[in-house]
Amino acid sequence: MSTDAYTSGPVERAAEEVRDGAADALLAVAVRSYAAFAVHVRFDDGMTEEVLSVLWSVIPEEDREAYPARLEEFVNTYRERLVRLFAEYGPQSTTAKYGRRKLLAHPVSLIVLEQLVEVRSRYALIVTGLPCDW
Repeated sequence: MSTDAYTSGPVERAAEEVRDGAADALLAVAVRSYAAFAVHVRFDDGMTEEVLSVLWSVIPEEDREAYPARLEEFVNTYRERLVRLFAEYGPQSTTAKYGRRKLLAHPVSLIVLEQLVEVRSRYALIVTGLPCDW
C-alpha cells in the first residue's frame, strides 16, 4: 500500500478505485436502469466519474460487491415513482431545457436517489429507537 493511501481522503481513494474499474458493475446497472426512464442516455463522463467517486466513497466497502443488486432492487421497488420523477424533472422534461436538472440527466442520479432513501430509512429506525439491523 502506498503512502498516498494513508494521506488521501476517502473521496480521493474512491476516485482512484472508480478509475481502476471497481465501480464498473454499479455504473453498468445505473446506465441500464436509467435508459428505462430517460430516452437521453448521453451524459458527461467527467461529471459521472466525479459524482460516482463521491457515491462510491459513502458505500461501505463490505457492501460494494452486492451494491449493484441493491440498486436494481431499488429501481424495481420504486419504478413507478422513478418514471414520474424522470417525466417531470428528467432530461426530457420542460424544466430541463433551462439546465436546472443536470444531475437527473445522468445515470448516477439513480444511485443518489437510492442513497437518499437508504439514509432516510436508517434515520427513521434511529428515531423510533429500533436497531438498523434487526
